[in-house]
Amino acid sequence: MSELQRSIAVLFRRKGKEALTEREFVFSASMDLRWFSPKEAQKMMDAGLAGGHLRKVDGNLLPTFDFGKVDVPIDYRPTPEMLKEAPKKISRDLFSEIIDRISESRSVSKREVVSRVNKKQEMLGIDVEPAALLVACDYGIDMDGAYIERAASEVLSRDFHGP
Repeated sequence: MSELQRSIAVLFRRKGKEALTEREFVFSASMDLRWFSPKEAQKMMDAGLAGGHLRKVDGNLLPTFDFGKVDVPIDYRPTPEMLKEAPKKISRDLFSEIIDRISESRSVSKREVVSRVNKKQEMLGIDVEPAALLVACDYGIDMDGAYIERAASEVLSRDFHGP
């Protein structure tokens, strides 16, 4: 269990919630617990997202692990080194990557690409990432398996709510 995961677990346990807004997360780590400055708390949140310990669903942050099972000492306080271990580069949003690749490969404006993706998504009733991959195929761009796997992972990681 990484120190970052342990810190995330403490925040969610303390709030007693399964999901937190970004504001709640940053406020709790900076003002409530006084672990970090707001800027450092934001960095911790970004590291959690980049490291796959947090995900965003409907504007809320959710841990990707069972935070209730994480062993945390009562007097736990993260070390400043935790932020240094955080990933330096936050991975870009998959949708944005696909749009950029299409736009750059075919010299088409991003606005036009997004419009086509939105139409495809509406027409087929699918998530935005698969729609973007289909639009890439429409433009004749070969999207390697890594994009397809990431899109599948992204779609499957979302909480589905029945009708």
